[in-house]
Amino acid sequence: MRIPFYSSAIQLKLQDFILFRREFVREIEKILPVRATTLFWATSGQDQLPGFAEMQAAEVLPQLQGICAAGEPGRIRDLLVLPFAVADGEKMAVILQGIDPGLSRKMALEWLATIRDQLRTSLELVKEAHVHPETGLYSSRLLQSQLVRIPEVPASLFLVGAAHRTSSSSAGVGQLVEIARLLEAAASGEVYYLAGNLFGILQDNMGREDALRFARRLLGRLKREGLDRVHIGMSVRGEPGYALESGSWFAECWQALEAAELRGPFSLCESSSLRQRQAHPLARPSGEVVRQLRRGWRDSHRFGLLLLRREPGRESRDLPALLAGCISSPAVLASVSSGEAYVLLPDKSPQETLRQGRALKKKMERLAGKGSVAIGISSWPCLNFARTETAVNCRKALLHGRFFGPGSVTVFDHVSLNVSGDHYFDEGDYRQAIREYQAGLRMDNGDVNLMNSLGVTLAELNRQQQAVNAFDRVLAREPGNFMALVNKGFAQRMLDKNDEALACFEQAARQRGFSESAVFSDISLQLGRLHCMAGRYRQALNILKKLEKSSRERQGFHLYRLLGEAYAGVGKNAEAMQALQRAIRHNPDDAQSLSILGELYAREEQGDDIALSLCLQALALDAKPSGYWLRLARVREKMGDAAGALAAVKEVLRRNRGDAEGLLLAGRIYRKQGQVKQARAIYRRVEKTAPGHKEVRKALQGLAANEQHRKGQVHAS
Repeated sequence: MRIPFYSSAIQLKLQDFILFRREFVREIEKILPVRATTLFWATSGQDQLPGFAEMQAAEVLPQLQGICAAGEPGRIRDLLVLPFAVADGEKMAVILQGIDPGLSRKMALEWLATIRDQLRTSLELVKEAHVHPETGLYSSRLLQSQLVRIPEVPASLFLVGAAHRTSSSSAGVGQLVEIARLLEAAASGEVYYLAGNLFGILQDNMGREDALRFARRLLGRLKREGLDRVHIGMSVRGEPGYALESGSWFAECWQALEAAELRGPFSLCESSSLRQRQAHPLARPSGEVVRQLRRGWRDSHRFGLLLLRREPGRESRDLPALLAGCISSPAVLASVSSGEAYVLLPDKSPQETLRQGRALKKKMERLAGKGSVAIGISSWPCLNFARTETAVNCRKALLHGRFFGPGSVTVFDHVSLNVSGDHYFDEGDYRQAIREYQAGLRMDNGDVNLMNSLGVTLAELNRQQQAVNAFDRVLAREPGNFMALVNKGFAQRMLDKNDEALACFEQAARQRGFSESAVFSDISLQLGRLHCMAGRYRQALNILKKLEKSSRERQGFHLYRLLGEAYAGVGKNAEAMQALQRAIRHNPDDAQSLSILGELYAREEQGDDIALSLCLQALALDAKPSGYWLRLARVREKMGDAAGALAAVKEVLRRNRGDAEGLLLAGRIYRKQGQVKQARAIYRRVEKTAPGHKEVRKALQGLAANEQHRKGQVHAS
């Protein structure tokens, strides 16, 4: 059994020469007997490698490429070039500049080759000190050093807590490695292992909106891979109003992770929502503001409430002072800040409140200019909202009003609740989002946007059947609603209702514009997976090949694993092996790819020992799926190891007593061993579930003929 710890030698990657640039330069300075300026250059043209710009001269580049292709040290004018072969077949060079020309000429190329080999060993040791041995990921030590860099462009830090449910330590380590590979496949930036079930991801050139999209997509992928819980805390740096120092950056991200852990088994939180809670667009009013409002509504059976806010960029005159001259008793003014104030209108109906709000807007525009003040309006009573919640409803109306432009007057309604629900959803506060959507549906129970939003949020909290019910309400009104079909398909997939999920995805995929939609890649993967699970490999192949050609996103091992399975299913073994090898390059610990590839190696006579090793490696990573044991049994049978094959088949049947393929293989093995009684019993079991099965019928006829032949020989004697 393969122990899932990384024991292979550390391999340098191009990215290492960026991440460890300072450390590498120090090692080079220690080893070189003379002073020199060090530059790094990659043949792939990665222009982010330090020193690339200096190597652009037309006469230098061809010589550099030639030296790297030959793999031996060389000279270009006064430059010494030490070529390195790095992971994934890439090549690069360490270029030494500024050495005295006379001294440089005395350095023999053989001696430089020795220096290069010594240098490689030192650089690998530097990297090894920053790599976690169990996962093969960079460690928290490197992450902390990377956070010190202040980016010129926005960058996002994610802390991801992810775990399977497990009952043993050995299984836990294997699952930890699996999660590490899943994160590497999903992220374009580097993934770091911190401790326990905690990982870090650093994504350069990613602002808040892109970070939220990435986090939600990652959350969904990990959930569909069967993880028991996933929590993501995120923090952005390099945008106005966001953390700047490395310490506060990590601390804010940690606080966001703690908040996400309180929100459910699959939740996220972005740090800016926790900072300055009173400045939150949906913040409750302070105690003093509430006391002022209570004095105004104390004896009222109904009232209207306005929240006026000065628009950004307008003159900084005190808004409450301007308002004081525009209202009269019995209206009550409650100041929030110099740019915000409530106006309470006791005993006013919603219609009267709206009229007075519009009149007040005209007065304010004469004083402060057109479009200078936005107004959010709410009335009480409304549904089962408490009086104090009316103040927050005014904020929801203001948030809703942003869609109408500066200086809008917006009345709180079901659309306002959809907007506020979306705001909480974006922040990862799914429980509050559900409350907003449900309140919106109480105001308008026919709003399909609210139904869809409610279903999506229920699914995020793993309340899949309730989510399906919400999507069914949408589809009852709009049978072709694209997002309801997509979202219902994902919910049915999580409920293991694969036929229902497939029907939803196929209906969505038939709609116009599907190939250009944002969910094209995800739905194509789901369709390919579901067709493979049902044994419809040709249909899966058609879909997955289109996805591969589109190449709009990094699909990683998910796509190539499914392509390999589909190619194998239609008998195109060479193409299957090629696809699975690509999957394993993306994820060396993908058990399913290793298992299928092992059987294909045996089937294509590529080496039974390698085939056996791959099948055993898959089982060391994940021993639960019966299919992995079945492939091992087939390989052992081909190698003539009947006892080993039978032992593997027993593991198949222990996990799935009715596995037809496992039963048939067991029957064949018993027949070859001459154990007729056991073989017949096995075939009878298959016959009960699959009457008329050709192989079973033929095998039973063969056993009966052999029995008659044996009896005839006994009678003749």
